[in-house]
Amino acid sequence: MTLDIDPDDAPHDELAAGQLFRDLGVEPIINCTGVRTSYGGCNPTPSVLAAMLASGRGFVVMDELAEAVGRKLATLTGAEWGLVTAGSAAAVSQAVAACVAGNDPEKMLKLPLHGERVVVVAADQRIAYEHAIRAVGCTVLPVDRVSDIDQLLPESPAGICVVASDISKSVVPFEEIALRTKQLGIPLIVDAAGQAPRFPNVWLRKGGDLLIHSGGKYIRGPQSTGFLLGSERLCRAAYLNGPPGQSFGRSMKVGKDEIIGAYVALERWVKGGAARAMERWHECIAIMKREFLSVPGLSVEEIEPDSAFCNPRIAVSWRAKTFPVSAEVIAKKLASGRPRIVLHDCWQGPQRIVVDPTNLAQFEAEIVGRSIVHAISEPFVPPAAPPHEDFENVAGAWQVFIEFLHGSTVHAFVLLQESQNVTGKHIGADVSSNCRGQIVGPKLKLVSQLPGDPLALDYEFEGTLRDGILTGVVYLGASAAKYSGLTFRRQFGRASWRATRTRTSLTVGGKCASRR
Repeated sequence: MTLDIDPDDAPHDELAAGQLFRDLGVEPIINCTGVRTSYGGCNPTPSVLAAMLASGRGFVVMDELAEAVGRKLATLTGAEWGLVTAGSAAAVSQAVAACVAGNDPEKMLKLPLHGERVVVVAADQRIAYEHAIRAVGCTVLPVDRVSDIDQLLPESPAGICVVASDISKSVVPFEEIALRTKQLGIPLIVDAAGQAPRFPNVWLRKGGDLLIHSGGKYIRGPQSTGFLLGSERLCRAAYLNGPPGQSFGRSMKVGKDEIIGAYVALERWVKGGAARAMERWHECIAIMKREFLSVPGLSVEEIEPDSAFCNPRIAVSWRAKTFPVSAEVIAKKLASGRPRIVLHDCWQGPQRIVVDPTNLAQFEAEIVGRSIVHAISEPFVPPAAPPHEDFENVAGAWQVFIEFLHGSTVHAFVLLQESQNVTGKHIGADVSSNCRGQIVGPKLKLVSQLPGDPLALDYEFEGTLRDGILTGVVYLGASAAKYSGLTFRRQFGRASWRATRTRTSLTVGGKCASRR
């Protein structure tokens, strides 16, 4: 695609962008978390921005644009056809809708289903975005072995979905899944949203029918885009189940400027952009490594790409005896400083920090390296320990009323207390689990994680005891074990809560009544 635009490696106008955010009352960040959507994903390259600006000034028949881009994607990737979607999760929904309804208008307009079809997933490849499957009305069915598929009714499976980054570690071999799906005529969807695109693609070559990639991650296309590639028949059906038609996926709208921007990003990635990105990442790592190694007592590890991460990263660690400060404290310092530097909380160890260079320019890498070194090496003054004799008694059974932004529910606590330390059970509306925390004076902090499918449910209660009643706020979230950082544990905002003592004997593991 020929455009009169700046090269990909032209610098971004970070100052202008920062001022725009500040005018809105938002302080910008230096993003060291990689491709995390929570922190804005990746910035589009200048060439992508220029293409989006140019295409946004004209009009086109969207079906004709989809047809043209579909052909271009086929030539570029080796897939039969492809389309740009409103992100990777939308690609999952449109893929499943295609597997369920094709372009049969009667079936299309009855979506979502009511659970009569299933999408099979490997039990050790669960993802946080299975709601994109359930949105189509299909039930998610985990299996431990390929032979489990044979126990299903022939008309039950709509498709099988596997996760590219987990395939190499799974006990369910991809080759066996691909062979069985071909024998049974069940479409095989490969979710590679977290991976950088590589073509010709190994999973399509080995029997996958549909492949999903992100447009807003490594290739630096529009943050809101994704790609669905593979079987022409299924990709065309997926397009027809999405925008601009009046179908199930109408809400997953993607604009002409985003479609063009995503295609330009992928084209430039395939034609040399991947190699240029790898060079930039290694340059940023070299800059940070020099900063870290300039301080005696800091250890550095360069982490090479693997099946889960497509780019190199750098880790810095230290001994607590040398620098008596935790990684959590360092991360909080960096996030509250100026410029704000955000690290991925899931990667921290007690005295270990990992930096992802995906979104860093070289001058930012130098700022990050110096800021981390300064935060670790400056004299650390530990907070004063609370007096051990100053605490209230919260042991016993409590009925807990939680008021969400809309709706409410009733949970329960059964608490034990030893000095300021509090342990016990948190009984939710459907499930229960252990909780733990501490009380200082009248102020209680209590953390629990209730079992969920596929994500555990996170609660962080903060409250004050007055006149025998606990009141406060609870932070809400959900997380997988490997991503159990503060960002995910608080991703659903907060609610207010109130708890009163109860004389009723609460059955641990029982259900609490929900109310609206």
